[in-house]
Amino acid sequence: MGNRPGAGGVPGLSRTLVDMGVAGITYNDTYYIKKEAANELRVHFHELVHVLQWRELAPQGFIERYIREIQYFGYNNAPLEKMAYALDGHYQSKGRHLSVEQFVRENL
Repeated sequence: MGNRPGAGGVPGLSRTLVDMGVAGITYNDTYYIKKEAANELRVHFHELVHVLQWRELAPQGFIERYIREIQYFGYNNAPLEKMAYALDGHYQSKGRHLSVEQFVRENL
């Protein structure tokens, strides 16, 4: 990679996103899951939450916010990630029925 800037001209960011060690990643309305996580429904649910976030924020808004949050809070404390993990945990625990779409819209 050399000294080329990463995503959005931020040095090293694209390498950081690739090396985060996550089971999946979402780009707009499409998500990708590592083969070893393909049967984990909570991972699919988590990435679908990100699809909703992309839709609500629009691509430019999502990308800018996501990058800013990861840089400022770190991956584990980034609000968009925390929302997706909270909702996939709710799904995993078979919590009360809720509209995930409405929850995302109201909590962005």
